[in-house]
Amino acid sequence: MSDVSLTTKYLVGTKHQYVKRFSFEEVNAFALLSGDVNPIHINREAAAQSIFKQVVVHGMLTSALFSTVFGTIYPGKGSIYLGQTLKFLKPVFLDDDVTAEVELTEVNADKKIGTFLTKAYNSKKELVITGEAKILLP
Repeated sequence: MSDVSLTTKYLVGTKHQYVKRFSFEEVNAFALLSGDVNPIHINREAAAQSIFKQVVVHGMLTSALFSTVFGTIYPGKGSIYLGQTLKFLKPVFLDDDVTAEVELTEVNADKKIGTFLTKAYNSKKELVITGEAKILLP
């Protein structure tokens, strides 16, 4: 693929989203897989005593939704995650719709690398995570 067709295929400003609602069971499964068994994530009673007053979805679980977009939607099959910065702005709670959005901001045609702005929103449309990702384009 020539550089011209790569920048034509991957247009700066292109956005894609994925929406997910996390259940208590999914958060518990992630806690077991990751080893992050902080009670704020897996114990309703302990979480109720926290500053958030309820169970909080792991930030890393929420940010994994960006990987869902990159690997299955855009750029899709064959994408390779090279890096990601993250800033956690607000907690995500159980049974709340989370929208992960990625926007292509730059294409390095020589290296076949896309730079993406990554954002996640809760159901109130509040920004909960922001960051930047580098993806090796297929």
